[in-house]
Amino acid sequence: MTTAFEYYVLRHELDCQARRDRESVEDSNGGGVEVKMSRLPNAGLGLFATTTFNAGDVVCVYRGQVLATADALKVADKSYLMRLGGGVYIDARTCIGVKARYINDCRSRGVHNVEFEKLPLLQKANVRATRYIHIGDEIYVDYGKWYWLAYNLSHPHDLIK
Repeated sequence: MTTAFEYYVLRHELDCQARRDRESVEDSNGGGVEVKMSRLPNAGLGLFATTTFNAGDVVCVYRGQVLATADALKVADKSYLMRLGGGVYIDARTCIGVKARYINDCRSRGVHNVEFEKLPLLQKANVRATRYIHIGDEIYVDYGKWYWLAYNLSHPHDLIK
């Protein structure tokens, strides 16, 4: 007999695999991005353009496990949790095939080159270019002040200004 927890884990893995499959299809149809070491110190991996993008182009898609507000509040590591609106959240923490999860915030004005177009009814966020992006450019987005406030509250010994 399958327990509720086992069902949840299996369902979560299937959801993430389906999203990885969709994401790889979307990326193979001209996604034009690749994951490699970020140019930001201590940032780990980042996302880079392998083709050019014009302002308004969809660069990639942010997907993940879909959560209601009550479940999102229980997530211990909120690093990849995005509020879409309307009580809908997506968490890409374990969905490593979602390339948009590797976009960093460089924390410098004028450097961000994409923004999130949040689509709660579609349970995703499009990553849209806000200006022309050259081949080889690292993709940067502004996570927003609430992300950094929450980060600093949960990492009091590793504050980011």
